[in-house]
Amino acid sequence: MLLAVALCLVSPAAASAIRIVEVGGAALEGPTAPVTVPGRAPRRGGGALDSSLRVLDATDISTRTNGKILGVDPKEGNFSCSGTAINTPSKSIVLTAGHCVVLNGITASRIAFVPAYEHEDRPFGTFNVSSVYVMPQWRHGENPDFDVAALGVAPNHLGDLTDVVGARGFATSRSRSADFQIYGYPAAALKGEEMRSCRAHGLGSDPLTFSFVGPPTIPGDCDMAAGSSGGGWLLEGTYVDGVTSYGYANRPDLLYSPYFGSAIGAFLNALP
Repeated sequence: MLLAVALCLVSPAAASAIRIVEVGGAALEGPTAPVTVPGRAPRRGGGALDSSLRVLDATDISTRTNGKILGVDPKEGNFSCSGTAINTPSKSIVLTAGHCVVLNGITASRIAFVPAYEHEDRPFGTFNVSSVYVMPQWRHGENPDFDVAALGVAPNHLGDLTDVVGARGFATSRSRSADFQIYGYPAAALKGEEMRSCRAHGLGSDPLTFSFVGPPTIPGDCDMAAGSSGGGWLLEGTYVDGVTSYGYANRPDLLYSPYFGSAIGAFLNALP
């Protein structure tokens, strides 16, 4: 069911120990007020199919918070996913999909985030991951309703991540029929070497996730392939309100994200 993590020929980051931290635990959704956290501006100075388009300037202030995640799967080797820098107190958090870091009980290693990556160009450098934050519902049960993870990255030679590229805000408990801008590095687009984007519309719920404990996942009309996993779903062009989780082979025109309800909201608010 899930989109496979793209196995691309990429250069892994320098080896380092990665700390795994479980955040949250409540699987049931309660009637809570929506969460909205604003974004942060950066410090000054610092073959997909038809519906997705190439981002012409990945370094633009409106897109540089998106980037490519590189890592090593102990069994499969090098892989890539997508992620988004988000606004938290530590200025160091990247939001992505849980299966980009923990899958089939195996935790990836040598993970790094490269904002605005484009054909081996790393205009803002590489940020190596020191900590991974996951929800227990994903780590222990791979429940797709909670397929989210956050990466804590160390500063690079330019400084803290969100001082360098800025940070997206995040929002929860919003409409399932909202309009989204979805970003990612799909493998079909020159093996994930360029950032692409879809303008998508939320299409309610995926009935095949009704049996899981938690809010059902949400479909969006976007045809990006593997490698786009973990890419942010932006609401109002500002707030991350989803991440690409999986797709179906017989519906290549749709991507699916966990619904950002109260449990994922609590996870996001607890990040350092």
